[in-house]
Amino acid sequence: MQITQRTRRQPIAPLPSRRKLVAVVLLLAFVMPQLPLAQAQGITELGTLGGTYSSATAVSADGAVVVGAADMAGNTARHAFRWTSAGMADLGTLGGTYSSANAVSADGTVVVGTSYTAGDVAYHAFRWSRAGMADLGTFGGTTSFANAASSNGAVVVGAAYTAGDAALRAFRWTSAGMVDLGTLGGTASYATAMSNDGAVVVGAADTAGNTARHAFRWTSAGMADLGTLGGTTSSANAVSANGAVVVGGANIVGDAGYHAFRWTMAGMTDLGTLGGSSSNTFAVSADGAVVVGSSYTAGDAEYHAYRWSSAGMSDLGTLGAGNSIAVAVSADGGVVVGTAYTIGSNAFRAFRWSSSAGMQSVEDWLRGAGVTVAGDITSSAAAVSSDGSVVAGELDNGRAFIARVSSIGSGLITLADLQAGLAGTATGGSTALASTNLLINGAHSHPLSHRVAASQNTFWLAGDWGRDDHGSRDGHLGLAEVGVGRNFGPAQLNLAVGQTWANQNLALNGSAQTDGSYLQVEALIPIAGTLWATLGGYGHWGTANLKRGYGNAGSPDASTASPDVNSRGLRARLDWENAWRFAKINFAPYADLSYAESKLDAYTETGGGFPARFNSRKEKVTELRIGLNAASALDNGMRLLGTLEAAHRFEQSGARTSGEVIGLFGFNLDGHKNQRNWLRAGAGVEGKLADGMASLWLNATTKGETPSAWLAASWQKAF
Repeated sequence: MQITQRTRRQPIAPLPSRRKLVAVVLLLAFVMPQLPLAQAQGITELGTLGGTYSSATAVSADGAVVVGAADMAGNTARHAFRWTSAGMADLGTLGGTYSSANAVSADGTVVVGTSYTAGDVAYHAFRWSRAGMADLGTFGGTTSFANAASSNGAVVVGAAYTAGDAALRAFRWTSAGMVDLGTLGGTASYATAMSNDGAVVVGAADTAGNTARHAFRWTSAGMADLGTLGGTTSSANAVSANGAVVVGGANIVGDAGYHAFRWTMAGMTDLGTLGGSSSNTFAVSADGAVVVGSSYTAGDAEYHAYRWSSAGMSDLGTLGAGNSIAVAVSADGGVVVGTAYTIGSNAFRAFRWSSSAGMQSVEDWLRGAGVTVAGDITSSAAAVSSDGSVVAGELDNGRAFIARVSSIGSGLITLADLQAGLAGTATGGSTALASTNLLINGAHSHPLSHRVAASQNTFWLAGDWGRDDHGSRDGHLGLAEVGVGRNFGPAQLNLAVGQTWANQNLALNGSAQTDGSYLQVEALIPIAGTLWATLGGYGHWGTANLKRGYGNAGSPDASTASPDVNSRGLRARLDWENAWRFAKINFAPYADLSYAESKLDAYTETGGGFPARFNSRKEKVTELRIGLNAASALDNGMRLLGTLEAAHRFEQSGARTSGEVIGLFGFNLDGHKNQRNWLRAGAGVEGKLADGMASLWLNATTKGETPSAWLAASWQKAF
């Protein structure tokens, strides 16, 4: 079952002296899509396309796709956008500077709206799909508007002008083209909504002589006049999922008031008021049995949210300050959401109503479920899931929120926080690779330092500790190693085992910690003269302790998991030892090529209000390093050491991150863009210590997917 799509650009009869109510309801009525069972949607500003403003108008059935309009850089143009967890995509225009998305199909693949054509001379309805933005045209006039799309996006409805802009006509578009739905005998009509399959279209049309405008219901048999409640005007605002029930508003006898109505094949029923002169309807349950909206109370003193069923119209009350508006209803009609004034303030707050709890602010609903809510932060509720467990709307700061109370988790989160947390937690595999990167370019950055004479053995201890702070990263990492080797003459074989650790502080108080053990095998092979080759490989086995942080109703919250993360790598290197000497300094150029990959197992988070399920993820790193080592002997038997290196990473971006926010929607995030070129400089000292040789290095890099600075120490004994 689905929440019935509510009207876009529908006329709402003004309730006397309540202009602000009209504006608020019109805004909320504009942004409602359809949702299937156990899903939620969000209506919000999601950033911009480079400018200062954006506005969302609709979401897909699973809440994963949001559409609207956003300013471009310089604020000289505004374009329709389609937002997913991967970010905001510009849908372009029909040649002009402006476009706006008004609706999206249930699966999120089709977006419809309005755009300027070339030269900004006219507005035309558009339908966007993966193939791009298509102009739906007009009936010969300059302007058309697309207001709604069927569940699969195959049908679009709206209004378009005829030749010479003589009249506005309701249209229904399919792949066969735009069809004029006609009128009720007059000159104008417009379509506002349709059934899920697009077979039933509703709206309003002029009657003969243009003396009145009536609600209509269109099917393949033609346009049917739904009549009025005795007055001159009516308008259809919404329709049930199967198209059998139509709701809206109509004038009563003598046009003395404007009342909500519910139409079935038996005719139009006046839903009445809560004692005042006017009421209107904004949403209907999937089966058409429950209608919600707003009505004036006696004397038109206040306007209250109502819920109508076969038992009649029920006043849902207020949050204590006198006024409320119901804008959405769950599929079964059991939960109603909207906006209401609160006691002692002149501000709207989102509310959720149920028969068991009555009307509550969304904040109090969450508090009742044990969620810590820092303060009153919501502004309006615009949608509710089919089962009533999820409410979506807007905060005081204009950002979207999703709130829920369920066995999975309870709380309130913004889409911006959700996206930041999901993207940040994807770094588990990257953190593991950072520590194994230190293995190759820290403890083993000078492989010939482990070389001994033929038939000799060697033993060493090594350790590295450093910071990983490039870009937005904020962490530290290190390793400890013990190794042995033997020079067999044709080649020296080395074996090392060690332990690594790494930590990254993530967005919104999240963190990624990895610990693991590794085994490395390495061969030092003389080629000719002082030219040496190093061939090696390693395996690394560890665990990532991941904490995904996010704000929950204004308070910090987190979900955690501890998946396995395993890495492996290969390395090939050439060193030209003592290639030349200048001013008592020996120089040795080298080239180093390495490949590594790290797999983070699939995992499901626990704890927090919004746990997620992540698919497995494999990160790859291929790097080429070209550098120059330098060494200068001191009089006391020690040597000063130096390194200057240029590095290039071949992968342009990291791996994608996909999964599901449990109970809400799936996500598939692009990998972050890699810094691909950087420099490394190192300075160190080497000398005898305790019957062996010790060295101490300080290294730093300019940028890149590599530690920013680290200290490397080692002690080695030959025997």
